[in-house]
Amino acid sequence: MKKITCAGLGLMVLALAACQTTPRQYNGVTGYQIESQSTNSATLAYTLSGRADRDLDESKLQRACQKVLGVNKTYKLSVLSINEIINPQTAQNQAGVQLGHSRTSFGLSNTPNLNNSEDYATRQALETRPSTLHVVRYTCS
Repeated sequence: MKKITCAGLGLMVLALAACQTTPRQYNGVTGYQIESQSTNSATLAYTLSGRADRDLDESKLQRACQKVLGVNKTYKLSVLSINEIINPQTAQNQAGVQLGHSRTSFGLSNTPNLNNSEDYATRQALETRPSTLHVVRYTCS
């Protein structure tokens, strides 16, 4: 019984560790960019997508610092600026009409005919992306 409990606990820890996102270099949409770097400090710009979750964002910023400056230290983070930008991937594929500077948009649906077996709603849900991204400029020392 103890072996099964330990094995189950080990699998849960492994699954949670596998779900953690690692910081990655900027790929045109999200990731971190090194603006300046010295031996014990760096200024980074991290582009984050999704909801703004302060604790999760702080851990991502900390891990990016550790990847740039060294893994074995916890760095002091100083946020210089936070800007919200339009997601370049959604700007190209915008099918609706945007209402002013709001996040609201509307458009006509391209609903398939009744004989089509394609699940349009599922396909559309899988293609959704956040309309805005957050760019955090910060220093770690």
